Amino acid sequence: MKNSLLIPNKYKVIGWIVFILSAGTYSVISYFDLPVPAVTLAIIPRIFSWSDGNLWDEIILTLVITGLLLVSFSKEKNEDEYISLLRLKSWQWSVLISYGVLFIATWTIYGGLFLAFMSYNMLTVLLVFVIKFNFSLYRLKKEGISDEK
Repeated sequence: MKNSLLIPNKYKVIGWIVFILSAGTYSVISYFDLPVPAVTLAIIPRIFSWSDGNLWDEIILTLVITGLLLVSFSKEKNEDEYISLLRLKSWQWSVLISYGVLFIATWTIYGGLFLAFMSYNMLTVLLVFVIKFNFSLYRLKKEGISDEK
């Protein structure tokens, strides 16, 4: 089955590098300030001003998401129908787990902490998919299952 949404396999390595480097440097880089340009809507001669935010958070989050998307949507070296089935099941699991976590968080986390949780919960679907799919591939290779009979 031809899936036009998948990108070539070589982007998986690039995705892993981007994800690991960006996730690993998040705690270090957040100590350095990079002011965020903000547009002011008041009647002031200056259109742009600098806010108190830190632009590193947005840069790192963008890199983490980009890395996870590259890993998630890269073809396997031997992409066949069974791997496509594993991919589909992994996506289903990741969506179910992500919304399960969201459901629990809705009833247990309140206020500003919930907003912070939601910003990290965006990554849950991608993270769970990558973990589940790679675990399924590991089990497939370990058990030596082959559809050639």
